[in-house]
Amino acid sequence: MPMGHQVRVLTEYCKGCELCVSVCPAGALAMSEDLTAIGVRPAMPKPGVECTGCTLCYQVCPDAAIEIWEMHEA
Repeated sequence: MPMGHQVRVLTEYCKGCELCVSVCPAGALAMSEDLTAIGVRPAMPKPGVECTGCTLCYQVCPDAAIEIWEMHEA
């Protein structure tokens, strides 16, 4: 039985456009304060906010930098 969803940002592909942050209805994404090796502030999951699994962030990401996983009980 599904327990919820987890969003993962592949920081090596994220260019920091913030499209995913602006489209997330749950507010489950934020921009990192840390820079990547190429000077980009990537998106990241926001601690304490649950992803609803709507996939809007995945759909809007121009760099295919987002994965959404459905979590199941072990």
